[in-house]
Amino acid sequence: MSDDAAGRPEGLRFLSGIILVSAEPARLVAFYRDLLGVPLVEEQHDDTELHWACELGDVHFAIHPEADYPGEALGAGAVKIALMVFEMDRLVAWLSGNGIEPLYPPVAFGESSRITAVRDPDGNTVELTELGPSWLDHLKSHRAAGGDLVAHWSGRPAWHHRPT
Repeated sequence: MSDDAAGRPEGLRFLSGIILVSAEPARLVAFYRDLLGVPLVEEQHDDTELHWACELGDVHFAIHPEADYPGEALGAGAVKIALMVFEMDRLVAWLSGNGIEPLYPPVAFGESSRITAVRDPDGNTVELTELGPSWLDHLKSHRAAGGDLVAHWSGRPAWHHRPT
């Protein structure tokens, strides 16, 4: 691996997607969609099996069956996802009422944020983060400094917008 960053065509600054691959995707979908409220919808395109996907902010989030990724290892608990929560106490109480207990009670995370976590049916850790004003101010500054995917794409010359 080269340490010469000068030859690299760009520095990657945006996350485009998170794809979970599961031996039991319907069970995972029920957890994320029905319990956590992630707005997953069925999709099938090209040569993929039926899977579920949505956009979470600017990030594509999908759950695929292992048949879409033959030969790739599946590892229980290999993924850790953090999802933004606006009403931590209400969500944790609702999840507990549905048999999903947090791994630890909500705790302070910085000055004005809180965090807890649960496990999805495949054993992955799902952090639930109720981020306070300082984090949202950080995101505003990050976007103003070029960290806004849509603004970044829109600012490129028109010939860059075409796939090669």
